[in-house]
Amino acid sequence: MPTQDFGVYPAEGTLGDEVSSTYEGRHITLKASEINHGNILAVVTKGYPVIFGTVAGNHGVGIALKTEVAGTDLIAIDTEGIWNVSVVASNDGGNSLVTGGDPLYINTTTAVVSKITDIATQIPFGYALGQIAAGATAVIAVKVHFDPVNQNDALLSKEITFEEDGAGVYTGSVNLPAGATIVNVIVHAVALWDAVTSATLIVGDAADPNGFFDAVDLKATDLLAGESIDFAHTGGEEGADVDAPAAAVAVRRRYLVGARVVTGEVTSVGAGTAGRTRITVIYSAPTVIVEATKA
Repeated sequence: MPTQDFGVYPAEGTLGDEVSSTYEGRHITLKASEINHGNILAVVTKGYPVIFGTVAGNHGVGIALKTEVAGTDLIAIDTEGIWNVSVVASNDGGNSLVTGGDPLYINTTTAVVSKITDIATQIPFGYALGQIAAGATAVIAVKVHFDPVNQNDALLSKEITFEEDGAGVYTGSVNLPAGATIVNVIVHAVALWDAVTSATLIVGDAADPNGFFDAVDLKATDLLAGESIDFAHTGGEEGADVDAPAAAVAVRRRYLVGARVVTGEVTSVGAGTAGRTRITVIYSAPTVIVEATKA
């Protein structure tokens, strides 16, 4: 039986009664204490992005239509309007141009809006209707639209790209949420590196930087242009966490209770500009987990 009201909506209602407010339910009304306004301002503030709800990855989003005076204040939220919103022009890889039509996401802790998609911290917020230079923060029109992140029974992926530009150490990382299971890590050679001496790749995480793949020669032999290696086709370059296909074929540490960062690192010795390599990390992070029972 329902036991707790939410905003102005009673815990129990009469079947068939219309509950929606104006604009066919586009505006909802909640107590200020039920709304997360992030760390931008001290209170829920009119015209600023907000988040509501407690289910990870599936919060509601919108724009506050009133400024909070007390936690018991009733605040209307527009969940589908077009509003001028402060947006940070960045994505999971760093600074990134925002342009019209780009999907935007809101951080569930800070309420900062950007193109960052990491499901550990972000949920969909809407679509950009303006342009912002990479790395800048500006106010543009945004079509607000709540679109829950459906993680159930879905595979997710993140990618790191490398472009050779002289000697040095190239590092790229992707964040995986707590409880994620890595399904596969694919290293694909788009073009061979032409560093004078060597170009060598390792892939792993903080616990073992070369745990997945170790000493992959990106100049030749190990990974030619158009070829790829993964957990099932290691090319003989497997790290300590991956067995060769001819062995017992086990992969260790696919699942971790805590969050992790998967990192690829290329060490290039000698000038070169031709190399192009991609690392794709495929993982699952289900929100529905069924616990087995014992008969």
